[in-house]
Amino acid sequence: MFCSVPDKADLEAKLKELECPFTWDISKADIEDLDGIPEKLLDRVKPKATLKADEQAPAAFLVTYANFAWVHYHSGNLGDVETYLGKLERICKGVTGALRYSCNLPGVHGEKAWTFLRLGATYYMRAKVSFQKALEGDAENVSFNVGYAVVLYRLEGLVRDERLESEKSEAIPQLEKALLLDPNDAEVMVLLALKLQRSERGKSLKLIKNAIKLSPDVPQVMRYVGKYFRAEDTTNASLDILEKAVEQTPNSSFLHHQVGKKQLIKMGSHVTQKRAKVEQCIHDFSKAVELKPTNIYAQVNLAEAYGENQQLIEAEKIFTELLQDGSLRDPDMQHVHTAYGLFLLYKKKADDRAVAQFKAANRMKIKSRNRRKAGEKLALIVERWRKNRAAEASQIVAFLSTENKHSAESEDLSAAFERGMKFK
Repeated sequence: MFCSVPDKADLEAKLKELECPFTWDISKADIEDLDGIPEKLLDRVKPKATLKADEQAPAAFLVTYANFAWVHYHSGNLGDVETYLGKLERICKGVTGALRYSCNLPGVHGEKAWTFLRLGATYYMRAKVSFQKALEGDAENVSFNVGYAVVLYRLEGLVRDERLESEKSEAIPQLEKALLLDPNDAEVMVLLALKLQRSERGKSLKLIKNAIKLSPDVPQVMRYVGKYFRAEDTTNASLDILEKAVEQTPNSSFLHHQVGKKQLIKMGSHVTQKRAKVEQCIHDFSKAVELKPTNIYAQVNLAEAYGENQQLIEAEKIFTELLQDGSLRDPDMQHVHTAYGLFLLYKKKADDRAVAQFKAANRMKIKSRNRRKAGEKLALIVERWRKNRAAEASQIVAFLSTENKHSAESEDLSAAFERGMKFK
């Protein structure tokens, strides 16, 4: 007997009925794995299916099996496509109102929502709508409530022209509901703390303390904790919380790093007081680096603290080693170039070497505070050199104009230089 070969056009028509990322109108540019490497996608969804196998109802496999079907289609395994379409059809037969290969279930809307949320700001509104649909069918689901709270927080974060007042925020009541459903979710705690930081500071501080206690080494949580402390006006209160957290979790690189940063901010102008604070900063930053040698920002802060303490050789050694580290990501390397340039400019009074570092940071086409700072310092050096080193100053202006063709800043700099005016 001969087995009939599945018709590819017929299979593709069936696949378009499925609910999964392949049919959710997601740009290929946003999911790099979709372009010609289906085997990697297959490796990704297999563990997901395995994890579900022992703990969830068959309907929970709808999106996973749909992914399998599409991946096998792109791989040319048409027989396997039919196998997974058969699995989907059997599941859908047991669901009221289902189509042949797909079902309008809360779980499907939830998976769609989380997919959109992970894809970034372009998809946040679609994530919001999908979470709402999921919650219509399962209002007390923890995952859906947490995801909905997160996407509301992020959407409100995109409103930069006006600060949302607490009573107008959709995110705050939803974050509170999510935390009620899962009182130990540290990420929800820090997001709620950030939303309440100005309106209910006491409650927000309590949330931060609890989040640090629950998840002192979870990167995502600690990034939000860092954001919270950067916005805090009261350094003493923040430092007190962090120091107590360090006592409870002495092996947290993040916490030692944050304590050092707060000590650096608190540093006074009195020589004796300043030296004591700098030495404490060095201790905290050193501990942070010891616990996590890959913490680039702690290493840079340690070098800066050495610079403040006139330990210039130690500082130079750290910067040099970082510049030679080929594993650094471009944003991290840009940060190193800018910080090293500032050290050379202000601590070693080595303007020429500082220019080289600021130029290196500026050449990296990453819009960031570091690149902007490097440009500002190059402008400052242009002003310094305008009379006695005019030719070299002119070269810097030309460099900035070339590197920042569309930047108003570089045009202002060029114009100011040509007019012989001070550049602010």
